[in-house]
Amino acid sequence: MPLFIGLPHGVSLPRNLAEPDARQLVSVLARTYQWTGPLFGRAEVEAYLRAQADDAGSLHDPALNTEDWHRIQNTAAWKNLAATARRAVTTADVIGQALRQAGLHCAQCDSPIAGPSTANWGLCPTCLNAADILDLQALPCPASDGASPHRWTSTTCTECAMPAPATRPHLTAVATAA
Repeated sequence: MPLFIGLPHGVSLPRNLAEPDARQLVSVLARTYQWTGPLFGRAEVEAYLRAQADDAGSLHDPALNTEDWHRIQNTAAWKNLAATARRAVTTADVIGQALRQAGLHCAQCDSPIAGPSTANWGLCPTCLNAADILDLQALPCPASDGASPHRWTSTTCTECAMPAPATRPHLTAVATAA
């Protein structure tokens, strides 16, 4: 049974909204509000059929007629598709990765942190105090997208202000013993 989602007062959709138009509407809303996630429908099933076919040219267009599409929609596998996708996202810890890459959770111990990544470099105070600067320099830049490398100048990363790795060892001159 399809899930019914009511619209806010005063909002209505055309009664004859075709499936391609509905897909376009959902895509525009997703881009506008920065929603992300898979959208599975007839188009994805048809793409799957074409990818699996030995000769994609032998398939009709559309690859699924309305009766076949309704048969697919009534299967247990299709009805569980959204729950399966949610479990896959949870199992892969994608949301947790986003929190760590955004610097909202510590990259090492996963505890919540506050403040800009230029102040904590993606680590909570405890992990930051225990961290080795060379290890931090090897990690992705926490002030960018959390997966891109640092953008080093001669002294710091232009994104997170972390000190740049030394390009050569520093020598200290000491007076010779007399």
